[in-house]
Amino acid sequence: MHKIMVLNPKGGCGKTTIATTLACYFASNGYNTALMDFDPQQSSNRWLQIRSPEQPRIKAIDGSHHRTGVTRSWQLHGGNETEIAVIDTPAGVTGGKLVDLFHKADSILIPVMPSIIDLQAMELFLGELGRLLKQGQHRKHIGVIANRVRMKGRSYHAIEELMGDAGLPLVSVLRDTQNYSIAMESGLGICELKPGTSAKDRKHWDPVLEWLFQIIPTKQRKLDLSPASPDRLPSAAVSGRSLR
Repeated sequence: MHKIMVLNPKGGCGKTTIATTLACYFASNGYNTALMDFDPQQSSNRWLQIRSPEQPRIKAIDGSHHRTGVTRSWQLHGGNETEIAVIDTPAGVTGGKLVDLFHKADSILIPVMPSIIDLQAMELFLGELGRLLKQGQHRKHIGVIANRVRMKGRSYHAIEELMGDAGLPLVSVLRDTQNYSIAMESGLGICELKPGTSAKDRKHWDPVLEWLFQIIPTKQRKLDLSPASPDRLPSAAVSGRSLR
């Protein structure tokens, strides 16, 4: 089982939207997929509750509330059949909680908003993340998604600079669009919306999936990816650099 964690202590950066979108992509492409929600608000699990049973199945796992009479490891066990687990994390994760979550992940995607406040919070988080990586024996597959970007202005270029200094790939840039709100309210992912209205957003996810499939075995069936082109794939995403 490969565990993909969406992680950023800053609230409101789109962790749940990214986690649910990823879960949809993998489930739609034949992977036995689980969605682990470690946020007490349980936004991901509420999204699953309104999801139609006609859509590809995604298993719900509550990682926030402890169940009586069940061990923690069993509660978080996605089942032997689970191939992909997407982990949605809460805001305000630091210290021991961050360490615990960090060690649960194989791949980590960090969403960041193009605002000065978010960038300042990101700098502090990257410092803490860097210390964890230096202590660990295994390198993590870590990338960044710039989320809700309206235009590539000063804040966007500040994200590029910060990621370059940290040695992290800026995997993709997601535009600010109502499609994500429509998908969340409908229990759907971007890949399940009508192609006519979501084609541009689907293309933005191609680099994310290409980056993940650098280390996740691909299925024999054709993946739901648009043809990748060099001008849409950031060079950092292709190189797969990691925070050192």
